[in-house]
Amino acid sequence: MKSTLITGLAVVNELGDVVGDSVLVEEGLIAGIGPRSRFTGMYSLEYKFDGYIIPPIVDAHLHIRSLGLNIAGIDLRGVSSIEELKGKLRSFKLQQVGLVYGRGWDQELFKEQRWPTRWDIDDVVSDRPVVLLRVCGHAAVLNTKALEMTRPWELYPNLVHRQAGHITGLVLEDAVAYVIERLLKEVNIKPFIVQALEELSRSGIAGVSSMSCSEVEFRALEELASRAGMLPLRISCYPDYEKKCCLGGGVRGWVEIAGLKIYSDGSLGARTAYLREPYSDEPGSRGLLLADRRAIGRALTEARRLGLRLAIHAIGDGALDEVLEAAKATGVRGFRVEHASITWDEQLDALRELSAYAVVQPRFRVSDWWIDRRLGPRVRLAYRFKSMVRRGIRVALSSDAPVEPFNPNETIRAAMSECEQPSCFKEEALDIRNVLLAYTRVAAEASGGALAGSGVLEKGYHADFTVSRSNPLWDHVIEPLEVIVSGFRASDVFKYLF
Repeated sequence: MKSTLITGLAVVNELGDVVGDSVLVEEGLIAGIGPRSRFTGMYSLEYKFDGYIIPPIVDAHLHIRSLGLNIAGIDLRGVSSIEELKGKLRSFKLQQVGLVYGRGWDQELFKEQRWPTRWDIDDVVSDRPVVLLRVCGHAAVLNTKALEMTRPWELYPNLVHRQAGHITGLVLEDAVAYVIERLLKEVNIKPFIVQALEELSRSGIAGVSSMSCSEVEFRALEELASRAGMLPLRISCYPDYEKKCCLGGGVRGWVEIAGLKIYSDGSLGARTAYLREPYSDEPGSRGLLLADRRAIGRALTEARRLGLRLAIHAIGDGALDEVLEAAKATGVRGFRVEHASITWDEQLDALRELSAYAVVQPRFRVSDWWIDRRLGPRVRLAYRFKSMVRRGIRVALSSDAPVEPFNPNETIRAAMSECEQPSCFKEEALDIRNVLLAYTRVAAEASGGALAGSGVLEKGYHADFTVSRSNPLWDHVIEPLEVIVSGFRASDVFKYLF
């Protein structure tokens, strides 16, 4: 039997307990944990790290393809005006052929106090398609060329913005996804996916749930996993419910379809999250309800029939009402609610009673610096992580990258409210033990699929670990030295793949 011994300064489990300094791995599973003196004999491999062996960090909600595109595209985070956005586009377009892609702008930061338009973009690039996503991904501005190539108004007339009867280039929600799929149809995305995997692994992440996973993305991951029989991190995929792509495909234990994803509403930044009452800074709107309780109920029932978990995007409290009523009507339990950004006490109680997972993104606390304007007095209902944990809700942490940075330390700091913005909600801060639990065991449970049997340092579980130079229980930070998957160093796995 092939065996590997992995030794570090200490082995720290997801509860923060030191359980030894060495892990014995046999056939990719944990065979024992304890002091080095307990393990004697010859091993096929032996790794010794000058760092702490902790459970694998699992990001329970991000977008691999979009992350890869974002790494290669134009970074528009922090842009403070439309003129600055145009300047970034002008300097980047000389390097780009074909589609010009960027992400990260936030109209709340623009000194012009307006949304960007196709005419702004046409001033810089008019001969090739341009798509620039808002930071949340629920809105995008296209230039005229991209509009002509995709004609989103034909399928989504209500999600294409008009001003005085003219199409402005701003598209929302499903129209954004449609446009991107059309424009990426002829683009080879495999290099972008490889780059995303490298960056994730380098940051200490050993597993992810890839949400709204497209067929092209899944097949690329499947091919990479088949090539070497493994990947540098485990990936559980959640295709959009309407497409249900790739069911039955994958490479077991490495890339699997774990569930389906459905959107019940949009984002707070784009004012498309669906609220019980109108927005405080736009009294005529409650946002967009993209799937009501009947549609969500059908999706819950269908996912259960297929043996899959449904992940339901619900940011607004109005959308969460629809989710909870659908779950009660169908009797489905153990589903995922993505974001759960605005929650009332009775909604938290219902989530617990339904054994639902709340897959949250603490870094939203930092980015949503304007949230008090959106919600007014209801801001006290936002990002209630501590209240969720206290009520016994299973909370899993994630980044929603590329919406937010995937660096685990950014998520940890925000979860512990270690930031300056008023929106950091210090009364809802998690302690480091709950952060570690939510970022490992619970995140792996919520992900399921390829991550089932990971996230825990116990005998019989996958031999997956994150090795950190620092002990996160003491320092509240992860300094990644290596990611271990099935007893192999992820950096070595990359050599076999590429």
